[in-house]
Amino acid sequence: MVTSVKLSLRSIGVRRFFSRQLLLGMVAAALFAILWIANVRGPGMGWFPILFYTLFIGNLTTPIMNRLAPLSSRLRFPWDWIVYLMLLFLTAVAIASLTVAVIMPLYRIPITSYFSQLWSAGRLVVVVVLIVGSIRHLHEESRVHLEGKNLELQRAVDIGNTRSKQQDQELAKAREIQEGLLPKKIPQVRGLEVAGAWQPASTVGGDYFDVLKFSERKIGVCIGDVVGKGISAALLMANLQASFRAFASEEVSPSTLVGKLNEVISNNIAPDKFVTFCYCMIDTTDNGFTYASAGHCPPILFHKSGEAVPLREGGTPLGIFPDRKYENGALRLESGDRLVLYTDGITEAMNSDEQEFGERRLVEIGSRNIALGASELLAAIEKEVIGFCNGSFQDDFTLVVVEVK
Repeated sequence: MVTSVKLSLRSIGVRRFFSRQLLLGMVAAALFAILWIANVRGPGMGWFPILFYTLFIGNLTTPIMNRLAPLSSRLRFPWDWIVYLMLLFLTAVAIASLTVAVIMPLYRIPITSYFSQLWSAGRLVVVVVLIVGSIRHLHEESRVHLEGKNLELQRAVDIGNTRSKQQDQELAKAREIQEGLLPKKIPQVRGLEVAGAWQPASTVGGDYFDVLKFSERKIGVCIGDVVGKGISAALLMANLQASFRAFASEEVSPSTLVGKLNEVISNNIAPDKFVTFCYCMIDTTDNGFTYASAGHCPPILFHKSGEAVPLREGGTPLGIFPDRKYENGALRLESGDRLVLYTDGITEAMNSDEQEFGERRLVEIGSRNIALGASELLAAIEKEVIGFCNGSFQDDFTLVVVEVK
């Protein structure tokens, strides 16, 4: 492990060294081009001496400025650059003195000409040092700035991922809680079969259905749809479920129960929210069917003959008018009838051509499959709707089917 870390650091150092040589080579080429255009000629002005000067000066200047740069980086702009350039100039003068001392023996220039050479050739060295140092410092500042931004971005991404995971976990728990509010096992009574399905568009949703068994012959079935999706709708759905369970009993008629729910919901709902709801009571002793609807999608009663009767009677949704009174609708069920309750996630499911599934298709499926039992008919409707919209639901959907045997 230690060996691999050392090799990694060494490879990084080698890459930085060659990267620096490339930068110095580019500076030398630019400097040679400037001198050539300016028609500056003379000893030491050829491309090879300039390249040699640049590499020598650049590699000598770099470790020095690495130690001096932090002194200026603590200051704010423009003082950081002013101090840096002052330090760089002093370094350039020192490097120029050293470079001239090294170059003179190579060209066999007498030592007595040192100061004149320093004045003539040293100016070029100072220029090279200032150019190389400034470019490198600008490059380092840009690199450090980008690394800082990348680090901030990575931290933000990490924080976002952590929060997203926490939200996913919280939503998963909320989903478990919400599923717990729905009937785990749908109660059955003699003479009926009841089947139900619930699917939120996101992790949690605002759809709700429930089935209460009052006796061996009497059952209550409800379905509701909170406007909107997500957490806010799920919270309202939980409030609706608790209130329904508190008020529902064999003695309370559907219209009375819906009226009580409306009072509760009206006092606990935002102005832009409402709930559609439908509650049915079935007594298999005489197949009496009583229901009350609060703006919900009309339940569809399919007779054995295949005739479909939408039950459109009802009042306004819950949560709009606190004092709203609701009325019962009543009729007699017959053997072979099928009752279908649903939310608008079914009828408003859209295909790729942005066509809605609609009530007409739902009626056609029910009439065509009237001989199926509750569970089979529910599965047939689900299959048709999922195939129609390719499983892409824009809203929560809930479906309940009651079979009269």
